[in-house]
Amino acid sequence: MANTGKNQRSDTVSIGDVDRMPDLHGQRLSPCQPEDEFLHSPASSGHYSATETTYWGFNIPEKQLNGEIYMWFHPVLRMCSASVYIWTGIRASTLSCEYVNHYHYLPFPEDDIEAFTVADDMDLRFKVIEPLKRIAIEYRDEARNVSFSILNEAIMPPAGRPGGGHFTQAMKVTGSLNLFGETHEIDGYFSRDHSWGEERRETSRIMPPLSWIVGVADDDFAFHCCGFDDPRRNPSWAAAYPQITPENTLRWGYIFKEGEVVPVKTMSKLTHREDDGVSPTSYDLTLVDGLDRTFDITGTVEARMPWQTWQNMNVYFSQTRWEVDGKIAYGDAQDVQFNHFIHNFDKRSRDKV
Repeated sequence: MANTGKNQRSDTVSIGDVDRMPDLHGQRLSPCQPEDEFLHSPASSGHYSATETTYWGFNIPEKQLNGEIYMWFHPVLRMCSASVYIWTGIRASTLSCEYVNHYHYLPFPEDDIEAFTVADDMDLRFKVIEPLKRIAIEYRDEARNVSFSILNEAIMPPAGRPGGGHFTQAMKVTGSLNLFGETHEIDGYFSRDHSWGEERRETSRIMPPLSWIVGVADDDFAFHCCGFDDPRRNPSWAAAYPQITPENTLRWGYIFKEGEVVPVKTMSKLTHREDDGVSPTSYDLTLVDGLDRTFDITGTVEARMPWQTWQNMNVYFSQTRWEVDGKIAYGDAQDVQFNHFIHNFDKRSRDKV
């Protein structure tokens, strides 16, 4: 059920090219169709870096436990990558998580992803019950005694990034996890993400950390934003990256409240970090949406691990407890960092430029 051309993006601007990225904040969110649940045509350039991703997960906040499921499809190369990560608390490295299973090179699915088992070597199964509404995921690693079965049910319509080619969606997630013989009930929320139709080159970028942030409180409230810290809040890197201004900190985002999805038009954010200068610990965030409602949000990182999505980039995945509008929400704060930032601002480094 591949989408063979609808809503394809013609630009190939990477998320790291700040000066070339279109100004999306406050713009109307893109509509999504049921076929957007499935695989799309590659980037119109035909470049080998054309990418489609789908991202899922679950969390158990009272146990500071997070699970991440990531698929990275390469339609021109006819291969894909897949990851399952499960961890609790603060982890210093990816491999110190309770469970890590990542494959860089797997066969590309020939029959789309409506009912899809990733590979013989990775028993990760997806079944689309109702596109954009109900998706089941199962995983088994018998050798290491890890498995889970989850049902993802949408609490909101998918919020399409302005311009298309990407959506984020808050889901109710229920099921169970077997972690080395111990059973954990899963009954919470998670924000999934799907992107397509663009190049995703692995070029290292000269830019400060970029945050991908989501939070879900209940069936009636969720939020998402993507962007940089506000230089007016004096992040440590402000002088090093003058291309980041208060006007271009926000890439895009939304507020979902009481059944309505509204784009975010402005964001002011500050990321607090460990004494090492790079590891995020908490967030101060102010969002203003298209209805001129202001949301002051504070976030505390409760479970964190660093993952080199590819070798030129490190992302801190952080299960974060958000306080907003008198509610408690949970969701990921992903801090995307490149070599230039880490080399210059990691206080553990012996060599400084």
